[in-house]
Amino acid sequence: MKICKKATSIFLSIPFLISCTSYSLAAAGASSGQILAYNPNPVTVAMGDSGCALLSGKPSAAILNPAVSIGSYRIVASVNNTSIFSDIQYNHIGAQFPTAIGNIGLSAIYAGYGNIDYADSLGNPIKNESPNDLGFILNYSIDLKKTIPVEFLYGGIGVNVKVIRGALCSYETEAVAFDAGTVLSLSVIDNFYFGVALRNVGTKLEFLSEGFDLPQCLAVGLAYRELDFYNFKVALDYNKQFFSDNFISMGASFEPIYFLALRSGLKLREDSFDTDVRFGFGVDFQSLSIDYSYTPQDRLGGTHSLSVCCALGGFASERRAYDYYMQNHFREAVNLYNRKDYIQARKEFGDILAVYPGHVKSQTYLKKINDRLAEVDLYNAEAVNNYMKKANNALKQGDIVKAKKNFNKVLDIDPGNLLAKKGLEQSDEYSANVALEMERNKNISRIEYLWDRAQKFYKEGDLVHTKETLGFILNLYSKNKAAQDLMTTVDNQLSKAASDKIQELYKQGIELFEKGKYKEAIIYFEAITIASPQRRDVKDLIDKAKKSIEEINRYDKNKKSTILQNKMMEKLEDNFNKALKYYNKRDFINAMQYFKLSKEIADKYSFDDYSKKAQDHIVTIGYDLSDMYYKRGFELTKKNNFEQALKEYKKALDYNSENSLALFEYKRIGEEIAQQYYEEGMRFYSLGKFNKAAELLRKSLTYKPDKMEAKRALEKMR
Repeated sequence: MKICKKATSIFLSIPFLISCTSYSLAAAGASSGQILAYNPNPVTVAMGDSGCALLSGKPSAAILNPAVSIGSYRIVASVNNTSIFSDIQYNHIGAQFPTAIGNIGLSAIYAGYGNIDYADSLGNPIKNESPNDLGFILNYSIDLKKTIPVEFLYGGIGVNVKVIRGALCSYETEAVAFDAGTVLSLSVIDNFYFGVALRNVGTKLEFLSEGFDLPQCLAVGLAYRELDFYNFKVALDYNKQFFSDNFISMGASFEPIYFLALRSGLKLREDSFDTDVRFGFGVDFQSLSIDYSYTPQDRLGGTHSLSVCCALGGFASERRAYDYYMQNHFREAVNLYNRKDYIQARKEFGDILAVYPGHVKSQTYLKKINDRLAEVDLYNAEAVNNYMKKANNALKQGDIVKAKKNFNKVLDIDPGNLLAKKGLEQSDEYSANVALEMERNKNISRIEYLWDRAQKFYKEGDLVHTKETLGFILNLYSKNKAAQDLMTTVDNQLSKAASDKIQELYKQGIELFEKGKYKEAIIYFEAITIASPQRRDVKDLIDKAKKSIEEINRYDKNKKSTILQNKMMEKLEDNFNKALKYYNKRDFINAMQYFKLSKEIADKYSFDDYSKKAQDHIVTIGYDLSDMYYKRGFELTKKNNFEQALKEYKKALDYNSENSLALFEYKRIGEEIAQQYYEEGMRFYSLGKFNKAAELLRKSLTYKPDKMEAKRALEKMR
């Protein structure tokens, strides 16, 4: 008995030793089950153990807060190892499964504390087998959202159920613990999250009839994430521990390169000046990620934590797959831009905008690239079957950007490829579904307002206005299930309407028709046709109402057209008179501008006389301006300012393409400048400065696009 008591006291001293290297395993007083206090996730360990409000798809993330696993998009498995000091090891293996009823996680944890030497009651040394803890965790989390009239995600809640077994000497003991937590989106501030979790509430671990409390903890946290800015994350947690000192955790993470994350954090004890600094990094290859963290210490060495995580299968929803791959492709394109690989970056941004044309940041980068490049470089296409394989695999995984990119590459090689065309159609259909969902989200407030009105009309028995309001909802979001179901119910009720109800609808429709309120009358007449499809008189009234609406619209249009014609004639005369004044002053540039404005108005509104007069002046002025710009160019040529001269000759040809003198000089000087850039580019090529050489060769081609030696040099450099 004395032997085991001594072993127990030594075993319980382990948390005190570990507290020298990691606050997570620190314990003061009689507390066991320290395996439950440690955080096995190197992502949040590197951020100072702050992660109570950070959504994650990694199985080990649910240790800090069981609700964060709502961030799981697809099946993920991970293996984690932490080396603390000496031969103390902590291991975690787990998997997360998103399902239609929520996210389910399964994991196992094991801590081995190495061999511990102790003595019996007579002082004889005895070597004990390694004490250890083993645990199993079941995680469940579910989204908090509303679905009627539209879906809106507020956050999520989650629970962990833990079973732990501790082994010491020949004794084993078990305990059961529970965690509960929630993560909420702060709707008033975009990208902010709030989390709270209560951990390790359960039974005691008993050794030799003595019970030891589990390391209970209440954690509250805030987190911010900005995907478009290097996937930047920052988190702040406060942990109220019932077995040790309270502490504050804070950390940040960002991705300078789209596949590399750098992390750092602090962990501060509430009642001391001790500061625990952590560092870490992660590499993410989409389906495979590796994360590492390190906690340096002065006394017992550092703590290392390593995790390997693998994603399996497809995504839980089209929208989540769409957002995930969109962000990955954007970060990859930005990385290419920062490396000055503008040709490939332009292709990537173009592929993104082909799927998501409203992506403003891609549009901005594409404009920057177009400002730097004069022409699109050709790329070498691979074999059709290779691109088709890549495209089909990407389509199965929901990576539409990659799928469309490869289907288009196939069509570049084989424009008649039916399989590639069909693949593009499937990709467009996928994108359309996501776009429809995004459009619905933009109109959430409007849909909710209309839904309340429809419910009110329906409760009052006003089926006509209920149907009209539901139509407005379906125009905004055609797949709104709640509106579709209620529309079906209303149509069924209208079809079964009694004759007195039909007569009431007919009377209301006639009153509106006689007052000239044709659109409102049609609503009532169409409701009658649902209940009595055979009513030919009602159908005739609908046709008459529609014709009356057309006549009113035609009259209004003609009236507006006459007013507009008079207004445009005044504007035309004003512009034409200004043009004549400038022309008489020989201010040809302003004269040309106003004659062109005059011609545009005259052509649009069929003022033929003015159109002919303006055109005659435009031609005459064109000859004058062409001659003027030619003379400017010739003067610049004599001063050896060839590039500026070329611009003047170009302006001369813009105004008169048949100006033979300007054309001759434009071609001659263009060839000379192209040759100069070619020779300069080859000089840099011989020095091994290939990027600069390629830049100059491309510039040579802007002055002479058919310069074959420059093209061949660029082909060699690829």
